[in-house]
Amino acid sequence: MDWKLLITSFITMVVIIDPVGNAPVFLALTADEQPARRQRFAIQAVLAAAVVIFLFGFFGQYILDYLGISVESLTIAGGVLLGIVALDMMKGKLDANQQVRRGANAALVPLGTPLLAGPGAVVAAMLLMGRASDAADKALVAGGIIVALAVVWIALVLAGWLVRVLRDTGVDLLTRIMGILLGAIAVEFIHQAVVSWINSGN
Repeated sequence: MDWKLLITSFITMVVIIDPVGNAPVFLALTADEQPARRQRFAIQAVLAAAVVIFLFGFFGQYILDYLGISVESLTIAGGVLLGIVALDMMKGKLDANQQVRRGANAALVPLGTPLLAGPGAVVAAMLLMGRASDAADKALVAGGIIVALAVVWIALVLAGWLVRVLRDTGVDLLTRIMGILLGAIAVEFIHQAVVSWINSGN
C-alpha cells in the first residue's frame, strides 16, 4: 500500500476544488435561504460532486481503453487542463459568474457540478485512480477524495463565518496561493508522463 496516495489525493482535490474560494459563491447562490436549508444545500452539492468524481474516477479508464487513449496521453492532457485551471485561479477568476436559479437546483448545478466537480477534479480523480496499482491503493485514493469532500462540506457549512473572517481580500489571496500549488501539481503530472514515455521507449 502506497500511503502517499492518500495524502496526494487529499491535497490535489482540495487544491482543485478550492473550498475557501467557493465559499462566497455558495453564499451568493443560497443568499435567500435560512441557515438550516443552506446546510442541506451544502450536503446536496457535495454529494452531487462526489457522484460525478467517483463515476469518472472508477470507470474513466474503461472509456480510455475503448477510445484507445494511453494513460500518458491523459496525464499530459490532464496536466495541461489543471494548468489552465491553475492560471484561472491565480488570476482570480470564478466559474460562477452566470445567472442561475437559487436554491436546490443551484446546489446541484452549477455548485455541485461543474464548480466543485469540474473538469479539473474529474481528470485528477481519473489520473489518481490510474496511479493506484491495486484495490488497496484505490481505496486510499478514494479515502483521500472523501476526506477532501468532507473539508469542502465543512467550508460550505462555515461559508458565512469564513467570508466574514477572511473578507474578499483574504479569500482572493488563498485562491491565488492554491492556484500556484495546483500549477506545481500540473507540472508534476506532465513530468511523470514524459518520464514514463522515456522509460517505456515509445
